[in-house]
Formats: sequence, structure tokens, C-alpha cells
Amino acid sequence: MTSDPADRLNTRLEAAHPAAAALLSGLGRRAFYPRGVPAQAAEAAGCRFNATIGQLTDGHGGALPLPAMARVLGPLSRGVLYGRQGGELALRAAWRARICAEGAPEAVGQPLVTVGITHGLALAADLFADAGTPVLAPAPGWGNYRHIFGMRRGAAVEGVPVLAGGALAVDALAARLACLDRPAVLILNFPSNPLGYVPSPDEAARLVAAVAQTPVPLAVLLDDAYAHMVWDESRQATSLFGAFVRHGGPRVLPVKLDGATKELFFFGGRVGFFTVGVGGEAAEVLEDKAMGLLRATVSSCPHPSQLAALAALEDPSGPAEVEALRSLIRARGEALRAALRAHGLQPLPFHGGFFCLLPVPGDAEALRRRLLGRGVGVVSHPEAGAIRLAYASLDAADAAPMVALIAEVLREAAP
Repeated sequence: MTSDPADRLNTRLEAAHPAAAALLSGLGRRAFYPRGVPAQAAEAAGCRFNATIGQLTDGHGGALPLPAMARVLGPLSRGVLYGRQGGELALRAAWRARICAEGAPEAVGQPLVTVGITHGLALAADLFADAGTPVLAPAPGWGNYRHIFGMRRGAAVEGVPVLAGGALAVDALAARLACLDRPAVLILNFPSNPLGYVPSPDEAARLVAAVAQTPVPLAVLLDDAYAHMVWDESRQATSLFGAFVRHGGPRVLPVKLDGATKELFFFGGRVGFFTVGVGGEAAEVLEDKAMGLLRATVSSCPHPSQLAALAALEDPSGPAEVEALRSLIRARGEALRAALRAHGLQPLPFHGGFFCLLPVPGDAEALRRRLLGRGVGVVSHPEAGAIRLAYASLDAADAAPMVALIAEVLREAAP
């Protein structure tokens, strides 16, 4: 047997999940978690005398924060110590329980903590994307996908339409998948940014079935940044992660990217999660490789924000507090929808998340600049011929006057 730890992991993965092994990039094949100081310190955690890790403690493993920091951090003061590699164990377990409670089977990996969802996507790019790797991303979609997979890894990022005739473009995706001739990556994002689109249960089932027919190994990255934020009861209420784990087929590797950023409204905390949709040997290998990449970049994620997220998950009042903020966002979305309707403006279908996309005639970027001059800030999506309105950050009472200004500027720009 080879003595190289990465080669040993690759051999194990080839036996446990051939498609996942085929998906690994060159960096992914080289990746492994080194058994250096952090690993040895973790093994010594229960020792009476622990002289492993280079951090200041009270001499008995406890935190020794500056009093000024202790006054600010309070119960989070132990966060001044290094966080565990891969994340706080209790937080990882709590997030896994959350994922399973919404329908994922128990045969999935243990979530790894990342520095936000962007970092989780970057880990996936490092593992699965080389120069030229096909990456199918939603169009319109979040612009950072191209930066993460294209700029960083040199992958061939290609937009695949989300909508066709106002419905999910399942047939277009199926046709593109049928043409693949090498391992690839597919990114799915529901509720989507910038569209706010959420598939119906029937569309979701058709999507999973179409992806399961992939002729090549396919990493399906589920960007669930806006999980649980579905405002239309006729739409798919939960992540497609569980459906892909159960029905994706042997060539599909589902990976869930989510986090406390939106689900717990902890935007500055930068607490994300990376969860592979396989169990057993394959999960162990993929998590070891992802841990190796974590160790080689951020090493360990910020500890105080992990403790804060864990406190929110463990607090009995947490679910009601989260639901109250979701209701606030829903009301803001309804106010924006009513204002658009009142001015005869028709957004693309939106059912959840934080956004809607409003098609506009002419140059969307030029319109954005004109709106800035009228005191209205929006985001332009020239490739979609539209502007994005983020209603989550807009007071419901401001929806009507804002839309009135948008309508006025559109009338002024009309030929």
C-alpha cells in the first residue's frame, strides 16, 4: 500500500464512491488533512497535562481573554481560544440534526464549518474544478460563481437558464447535461439570487430525475443560502439536498452549502457549512480532504461566531425568533409585489428569498445610474435585461414610494 496519505484517501474513495473519485480536481486528489499540531492537540484534549497547542490559557485549558474583550464577549469569552479544526463539534452536530429534520437521510456527512457560504463554495471549487472543468451555473445567477470557479480555478463556467416561459427550465438543463463528456459541476440555488424563484414540488421532482440521468460524474452543489425562506405555499418548501441524496443516482455527488448567514440572520458572523450527501467511507474521505484544504487556507474558522450560532440553535426561543424575522421579510416582499402591480410593472416569478428581478427596457446599468440620481439604489443585471430589488432590506412602507420613482424613471426613459 502507498505511504502517501492523499493516495491512500484516493484509493479508499475510488472503492467507496467511484463517481466522487472521478470528480476530484488535481488539487482535490492531492488534498489530505495533515496529522500535525491541530490534530495532535485534539487527541490530547482530555489529557491532564496538555502542552500541545501554542495558545495562552489559564493553565488548565480555559480561556484567558483581555478584560476589555471579556466585557464585550461575555459568555462567548472562550471564543478567544482557537476553534477546533472543522468547526465546533456541538455546532456541527446541531446543524446536521437541522438538515436531517428537514428531510435529508441520516446517511450524509458531518457538516464542516466554513467562513461563510462563499468559502464553502470555494472549497467545492478546489475539490472538484480544474482548468476547463464544465461548471453549469444558473442564469441569471449570483455573479460570484464565475469568480469562484472561473477566476480562481480556471473552470469553464457556463450559464444555464433557470426559466423557460415562466417555469423551471428542466428540459434545457437535461439537454445540456446529455452533452457532457467529462466530470462536471452543477450549481443549483433555490430560492435563487437574483430571481427569488422556487420550483414547485412537481418541478423539483422532474429536476432531480433529469439530473439523475447525467452521463458523467456530476457534483451537484446546492447553494441553500436562502433555505426556509419560501413565501408561496405551493412551492417546494425544503432543500432538494435530501431528494438528491435519495434519488440522484450513482453518478451524482450532492453537496449542500448553507449557513447561519441568512438562516439565523447572522450576516457578519460568517458561519457557513459544507455537507457531503454521502455517508460512510466516502464521507470520511471527502471530509478529510476538505479539512486539509481548510487547514491550508483559514486553518480554523472564527470561534466566537460559532459559539453565538450554537447558542441561537440551542435556545428554546430561537425558532420563534427566526420565524418572526421571516414573517417580516415575507411582509416586505408582499408590499413590494403590491407596489409593482399598482404601477403595472411585472417582475419575473419570485416565491422566496430576499429578491425579485424586474425586466426593464434598454440598458439596465444606465437605468441603475439614473435611479441613483433619484435616491434609489438597485443592482443591475444587464445580462438579464433587468434590475434586482432586495426587499429584505427595504421597509414595507418604503416599497410604494420607491416603486413610484422607478416607474417614473422608466417613463422618462421610454422612447
